[in-house]
Amino acid sequence: MVDPKTSKKEKGQSTTLFAVVLPAIVILLIVALDSIGTTNRLMEGLAVTDLAAHAGAQEIKVLPNGVIQPAASADQVAIAYFNRQAPRYVQLVSVWCGLVNKRPACIMISRVQDVGFLLGNQYITVRSVAYLVYGVTRGDQ
Repeated sequence: MVDPKTSKKEKGQSTTLFAVVLPAIVILLIVALDSIGTTNRLMEGLAVTDLAAHAGAQEIKVLPNGVIQPAASADQVAIAYFNRQAPRYVQLVSVWCGLVNKRPACIMISRVQDVGFLLGNQYITVRSVAYLVYGVTRGDQ
């Protein structure tokens, strides 16, 4: 039964409003899920890259006389740690362990693939520098 107070112009108003608002809500939901998923992947990629750089930096030797001796195995340790921990959407780009600003350090660069709901599969570059803290080494150093 039709309400006599309602005009014919008002009958389709709620349907039209629903048809306009629903796509906007769906797009907003997709944007939110994409940014949440990409941020989660980025944080995980940053953590793996940072921890692998720290593992490589711990392989650098500081001799008792204060001479810093970059170990050839530091890069390999960092790469091995990264490969064990990294999820499939995080890729290693480069590793370099040695002296940075006259301090022992390891620099790692990786790429994190975004979720890809909106822009396709884009990559975000992550760069991590880990300095060796004096007194924190492995083994008999």
